[in-house]
Amino acid sequence: MPTTDTGAPVHSQTATEVWFTMNSLVRDQAKQSRTRISEVIDIPFSRFRALRRVAVRPMTQRDLAERMGVDASAMSGIVDDLVARGLVTREADADDGRRKRVTITDDGRRVVDEVTENPATAPDMFAALDESQLRQLAGLLDLLREAEES
Repeated sequence: MPTTDTGAPVHSQTATEVWFTMNSLVRDQAKQSRTRISEVIDIPFSRFRALRRVAVRPMTQRDLAERMGVDASAMSGIVDDLVARGLVTREADADDGRRKRVTITDDGRRVVDEVTENPATAPDMFAALDESQLRQLAGLLDLLREAEES
């Protein structure tokens, strides 16, 4: 059985246990994170959540609503606001004109960059990671995101 540096046995965690740990860490930091982001930019957190998702890749308004767990009318209001602020565009989808594709603008990308490049935005717990560990975690999360999107 593997052990830690102190000789204590290491419990091999299941994917479910790791998921619960990750989910708890994120949820426990959610309020603090929203506050920190609001201090950096002047848009509601719901708008930033949507903006961050379309910064990864353009998506239909319906897909965005599903990923964020909001209904179509709420998403319409969020996207309307982001369009009015010049942070995204909404155009007919090339494959299905009834669907609306949401794409980030250069101004929207600047807003996302402003938040993600600000070291004060991340929860304090990230100070426990050195640069190498942070890169490793980012790589693992990228693998999970790619698996989820495939």
